[in-house]
Amino acid sequence: MDMISRRALIQAAAVTGVGVVASAAPARAMQPVDAKMAGGVYYTAAYPGRWSGKAASHAPRITVTPQADGAKAVEIVTEHKMHGYKHYIVKHVLLDANYGFLDETVFNPESDEAKSTHTLPPGYTGPVYALSMCNLHDVWLSAAQA
Repeated sequence: MDMISRRALIQAAAVTGVGVVASAAPARAMQPVDAKMAGGVYYTAAYPGRWSGKAASHAPRITVTPQADGAKAVEIVTEHKMHGYKHYIVKHVLLDANYGFLDETVFNPESDEAKSTHTLPPGYTGPVYALSMCNLHDVWLSAAQA
């Protein structure tokens, strides 16, 4: 069986309308991320799938803050234990409205907290999506409006 990345599956769902959004237009309004693949390919607070009860410590929280230069700062926080814990958040990935890669932060579970800060380009508007990847409880997706 050919391997396909989760990002490719999520993006394919967006383009075909099978999953997350019905349109791939760059400036569209944020659509619900809780679609047919939620709870299976990725997990959300509303659709935790087999990880019921894990959303509070795995679904990323996104805060978007406008900056003086017109850019926007995006903070992603996952409330998950890291230090000395058997499992941890491996990384955060920030995606644009079309599920295109914007930025990522890889964590060292021995010293880092599951918190990352990213910068959106000046003038960016629309949804942003954050992936929080746990080494045991898979990939969790959240959305915010930028």
